[in-house]
Amino acid sequence: MKRILYLLAISVAIAVGSCTAYAADMSMPPPYNPPPPPPAYSWTGFYIGGNGGFGGDQFQYPFTVGAIPALGFGATTGTSALNSSGFFGGAQIGYNWQFAPAWVAGVEADFDGADIEGKATTTANTFSGTVGSTLDWFGTVRARFGYLVTPTALLYATGGWAYGHTTSSANAAALGLSALASTGDTQNGWTAGGGIEYAFNPWLSMKTEYLYLDLGTNTVASGALAAIPFSLNEKTTVHTVKVGLNLKLGGWDSGWGLR
Repeated sequence: MKRILYLLAISVAIAVGSCTAYAADMSMPPPYNPPPPPPAYSWTGFYIGGNGGFGGDQFQYPFTVGAIPALGFGATTGTSALNSSGFFGGAQIGYNWQFAPAWVAGVEADFDGADIEGKATTTANTFSGTVGSTLDWFGTVRARFGYLVTPTALLYATGGWAYGHTTSSANAAALGLSALASTGDTQNGWTAGGGIEYAFNPWLSMKTEYLYLDLGTNTVASGALAAIPFSLNEKTTVHTVKVGLNLKLGGWDSGWGLR
């Protein structure tokens, strides 16, 4: 009996020693260190891009015709208008500064070629005439100020200086005779509007933007005909809606941070 107990004790000691040695040989797993979160997206920086859209409103033609005392006619003033519409496309460049931290301020300049046209034709008896204007190109230099509704979605207002070039023409025909007049001029005015811009990743964003442009008034023609003074001016206003893509310069080195 003592021999059996002795052998049992030896077996238990061997088993315990083996388990202890095995446990000692096992290495502890390294502690889990989660990866650092990606840096938050930043709107600060320069960008360039392209845009295209549709616009239109009116070409207005304020006119004055002097008095004809011999016929008892006084001076006449008035305004005619033509509806306009057409497409445009071009490029933009700008800079954003993010602060506070959900606010963004910046400046943007753009330039677009355009074919926004208004034209009218009239016919009466032996007379026919056509008058029209085209906005050939325009540009703006604007401040932008907006709020981040999400880290990657910017809702903004914008406004500043606008300029553009218009070409106006008129022709008339009567009794086999015809006359043609054409003039082009660069106009200056102002613009205001707003939009929303969404960042797909640290270097590419897309915007949808509305702008109203008032390019002011320029003189199409003035002088005297048969000693009767006259003047014809043109005022250009345009509503524009555009879609654009912006490439953030240096943005490809930033963290994604798009959550």
